[in-house]
Amino acid sequence: MLQSSGIAIATVHSVLVIIDIVGNCLVCAIIKKNQDMRTPINYLLVNLAVADILYATFVTPDTFLKLASTHPGGMTGTVLCKFITGGNLAWVAGTSSVVTLVAIAAERYYAVICPIGNIGKLTKCKLKVCHY
Repeated sequence: MLQSSGIAIATVHSVLVIIDIVGNCLVCAIIKKNQDMRTPINYLLVNLAVADILYATFVTPDTFLKLASTHPGGMTGTVLCKFITGGNLAWVAGTSSVVTLVAIAAERYYAVICPIGNIGKLTKCKLKVCHY
């Protein structure tokens, strides 16, 4: 049985995850809906929003399983531990978020240093190269 502090932590965590997912889905929907918003920097923001959604999704089971008294056993427990509660998928989403933030920072740096030139201007072609 969960203690009252465990229930409070689970409730707050659940509310934050729901707000995270709804807010980042709104960002993705707005950029998808408006043709004028489809710029390379906004594609990076969509990538950041998706990485944030995935991170919140894959960190949540770990929080709830820490509050539960037992971890499932057998093959289900092994798969659950290696992929979800072990944090492997959350690390992939976190790494994607960091790489996206570095790309945004580099683009903004060149926008400040060379405001008139095309030296650091991010194009869709350059964005595809950065993606792979």
